[in-house]
Amino acid sequence: MRQKTIKIDEGKCNGCGLCIPKCHEGVIAIVDGKARMVRDIFCDKLGACVGHCPQGAVTIEWRD
Repeated sequence: MRQKTIKIDEGKCNGCGLCIPKCHEGVIAIVDGKARMVRDIFCDKLGACVGHCPQGAVTIEWRD
């Protein structure tokens, strides 16, 4: 079964934090200067955080 997940590319992330206020579940935090998913299980996978990253580091990915 395929399902969506939010992926943060730490190589692209500059740690600006613009994705954090868009995540209403509080799943994203800045850790060691990079955005990271810290509470994955609470992510609604709707992608409200996607598109607010000026670096394009936050994307939706499909996994099996």
